[in-house]
Amino acid sequence: MKHSKKCHDCGGTKVSTSTAAYKMPLANGRWNVTVEDAIITRCPDCGGQGIGLRKLSPMMRAIAAAVVRKPTRLAAAEITFLRLHLGYNGRELAQLLGVGPGTVSRWENGREPIGAVPDRLLRTLEVIREGVDFDVQTLGTIGDKSGAPLKLRVSLRDGEWRAAA
Repeated sequence: MKHSKKCHDCGGTKVSTSTAAYKMPLANGRWNVTVEDAIITRCPDCGGQGIGLRKLSPMMRAIAAAVVRKPTRLAAAEITFLRLHLGYNGRELAQLLGVGPGTVSRWENGREPIGAVPDRLLRTLEVIREGVDFDVQTLGTIGDKSGAPLKLRVSLRDGEWRAAA
């Protein structure tokens, strides 16, 4: 991969590039996923820093697949992430799940836990859209407890993104 030798901010020429773990904010900044081997570009002249991520769409699909397989109810930030990943606004998701827009808002803001049926429907929407390898029998084993979002680490191995909790 070729990188610019000039800083995009100040034009300095002492830019260095390395790889490191990066906490990527998701769900409007309310949830972080650690991305292994992110490309970090730093400029010592102005202190500027840039983050580069390879194969972003497959990485997001790997994160969504990990969320779908979560054994407990979806957390607020995971609901937001899946909605955004599916490309819906709150009203559209509410209509698909058979609830009001205010309900989706309360789920996403953590003021009300998502119910069992809408939780399963939201996961199913992701499975259908992305073709996630998922045993539908797992839907019946999702627990009643909801809590914090998964603590995920994603890494690019052999050209494929893998997510691990």
